[in-house]
Amino acid sequence: MPKVSIVVPCYNQEEFIADALESVLSQSYSDWECIIVNDGSSDGSDSIIRRYTEKDPRFLALTKQNGGVAAARNFGFSCARGELFVPLDGDDMIHRDFLRLAVERFEAQPDTVLVHSGTQRFGENRKVWRLPAYSYEKLLWQNMIVNTTMYRREAFISAGGYSSEMVYGFEDWEFYVRMLSPESKVQYIDAPLYLYRIKKSSRSTELAALGKIEESQRLIYERNRDRYIELAANPINLFGKRMKDFAPSFTARYKRQARYVHAAYGAVIAGLVCVGAMLAR
Repeated sequence: MPKVSIVVPCYNQEEFIADALESVLSQSYSDWECIIVNDGSSDGSDSIIRRYTEKDPRFLALTKQNGGVAAARNFGFSCARGELFVPLDGDDMIHRDFLRLAVERFEAQPDTVLVHSGTQRFGENRKVWRLPAYSYEKLLWQNMIVNTTMYRREAFISAGGYSSEMVYGFEDWEFYVRMLSPESKVQYIDAPLYLYRIKKSSRSTELAALGKIEESQRLIYERNRDRYIELAANPINLFGKRMKDFAPSFTARYKRQARYVHAAYGAVIAGLVCVGAMLAR
């Protein structure tokens, strides 16, 4: 069975890094190495990381000056020995069967390039993360692959790793656009094996507040312009296809929200009726 290399960038994740590493330590698949990249943390992250390297020799600690998550992942994977790569952020977790089930997909279909899974939010929000079904054409316009996946070493090397230019987020989306192609075999495990922590304040919320999302989207296009031009030769037809792709997911979300609102409204009315009946007595 192939060795799996997991890279965990850590920048001031003292509060969460132990959860991430415990989720790796509890994996039902045992042939892994976990490279933790301390990306210039100034809190107590380093002592926690060292504790895990002393606990299990499969953990390896590296330290570098702060340079962002993309550079930290590249640094970690440059030292990796595995055939399969998994990026995991220092505040997230993976289900104990994530590695085993993903490796089984690669073993069953050797032409697979990437395996991703369902996602369960936790923390401030505990809802399942619902994303559209994957296709490469849709990936160009909306990311439907989360940042923790499993992909082949040679695919990572061929793509040149993550772009350190993507300092404002979406570095995983840009990487997938560049690493994959319309011919790439991508498999999905329909189970919430990736656990994504939702915090009151995160890198995503901070970047949105600073208006940096548009800059990241522009960089994705600029770095992969040829791929967009190739598939957007007829923009009118493309717009219609993308509307058909994405409208159902937004419609389904609206229907769910409407059901919640109606249920809450019904509960309020029922409560008022009960109060009225009690007062009438």
